[in-house]
Order: sequence, then C-alpha cells, then structure tokens
Amino acid sequence: MTNIQKLAAEGNKNHRIFAATVVDLMNSQGFYGRLYCSINELDNDRYEQFFELIGEQNFKDSLDVVLWLEC
Repeated sequence: MTNIQKLAAEGNKNHRIFAATVVDLMNSQGFYGRLYCSINELDNDRYEQFFELIGEQNFKDSLDVVLWLEC
C-alpha cells in the first residue's frame, strides 16, 4: 500500500480530502504529480510527521487543500 493509499484508508477526513485532491490533480498539474511521488517516497518517520501535520488541518474540500499548499 502506498503512502497516499494509507492516507485515504487510515486517516481522518482531512487525510482523505488531501489524498483525493492530490490524486485528482496529479495528472493535470506537474506540482501535484511530483507531490504524489514525494509523499509515496517518504520513510516511516517522515510519513508519521506528515500524517500528523495533515491531521491537524481543517480541510472542508479540495479548494482548502490547494490554498493550503500554494499559499
């Protein structure tokens, strides 16, 4: 299971929204394709840190994810 799949399967609402946004945009935007690959390449320690960071956010939809990443 990839790290993106783990976010979607094991995470809370924030993790699921984040994962869905990255997957939806990874083929249309170079940034999101690179982000997808980078997240999947994280080792366990860095993945856990990333998982906690995403879990602390309050995403309501994909637009919130895009604004959080690009601002």
